[in-house]
Amino acid sequence: MKGVGSNFTLRSVDKIKESELNRVEIMLVDVLPDSSKIWLSSDKLTVISGLRFIQSLRAGVDAIDFEQIPDKVKICGNVGAYSDPIVEHTLGMILYLAKDLGGRNSKLKSGVEDHRSSLLLKGKTLGIVGAGGIGQAIAGIAKCFGMRTIGVNTSGKPAPNFDRTVGMSKLNLVLKLSDVVVLSIPLTTKTFKLIDRSKLQLMKKNGILINVGRGHVIDEEALYNHLLQNPEFKCGLDVWWHYPKANEKFSQRFPFLELPNFLGTPHISGYVPEEPEIALDFAVDNIVRFVKKKPLKGLVVREDYRGLRDLIRGSVS
Repeated sequence: MKGVGSNFTLRSVDKIKESELNRVEIMLVDVLPDSSKIWLSSDKLTVISGLRFIQSLRAGVDAIDFEQIPDKVKICGNVGAYSDPIVEHTLGMILYLAKDLGGRNSKLKSGVEDHRSSLLLKGKTLGIVGAGGIGQAIAGIAKCFGMRTIGVNTSGKPAPNFDRTVGMSKLNLVLKLSDVVVLSIPLTTKTFKLIDRSKLQLMKKNGILINVGRGHVIDEEALYNHLLQNPEFKCGLDVWWHYPKANEKFSQRFPFLELPNFLGTPHISGYVPEEPEIALDFAVDNIVRFVKKKPLKGLVVREDYRGLRDLIRGSVS
């Protein structure tokens, strides 16, 4: 990968040679949440004395081991790079569940016509927890359907495409008011198991919950029990708690995929043929921002991730 600026060296992790480590100032990394590989060993990091900035190709950075990275190094997620495909995927999940397309198709196969009414999205309330780039884009499409949109973010400040934006302190109210709830929030120590049994009970009995953020934002057991006990409640997940290693079959602790009120996809909402080029463009744009000392997108607040890996390990042990 070419350098950015006359005094800066940009490297992809897999392109770095041992002899070059002490000259690296800017690094581009690609860390998958389901990857079992250590993307950069701690002994290598100790000799990268000049490293100042790490740009992830992935939007989420919860898979990065921050303990290995010196505090002086700035780290950014690839914010906004996957918004368009994730929005389309989210909309597809909402429509599938709102219209019960899977259930009606299955009944037709067995000769049964299901004439029950479905959920009309027009006039309904969509609550989006995580009113960043992805959340704003989802809200914009929802407005085309005539939905009322409420966003939840950390600041409570207004955000584009939302009729109303509130802080996290108003999360309970948003869950109560919303007919459809979308989670597009990053996984941090503050959002780990954010949606637990008590939060699920606040939602409408016939509500729809979509998660395109990270699996551990929801309490796994609480969600499964809620779906069992509330057959009118529906849920769509593109993100999970447990990812298979090489040659392993996909499975979770609870048999979500056997439930009639559940829809799952294998963490592919952002995967389209154009994705690699789009993601790289967004990442390089942010690197240029760093070089030119402009405000960065997706700058990580390390304190939000300290201890997160221990929380995740504890939840699956």
